[in-house]
Amino acid sequence: MADLDKLFGIDAATIEKLKGEGIETIEAFYEIAKHVDSRAELSEKTGIDNFKLEELSSTAGNFILMMDCVWE
Repeated sequence: MADLDKLFGIDAATIEKLKGEGIETIEAFYEIAKHVDSRAELSEKTGIDNFKLEELSSTAGNFILMMDCVWE
């Protein structure tokens, strides 16, 4: 599990708002933000722009994929 501060492009205020909703990791964030409905709900609860959440979700998905890569 990776802490939210490891996510490229995320700022401290966004991290604080997400942690206020109990979202502590990139993986937990991605599980919510990858779905349109739950992302919209998260946007409403936190005041974070829906488009910003969509961008961060894409970055989080890429981060998770890259965690599984083996570099030779």
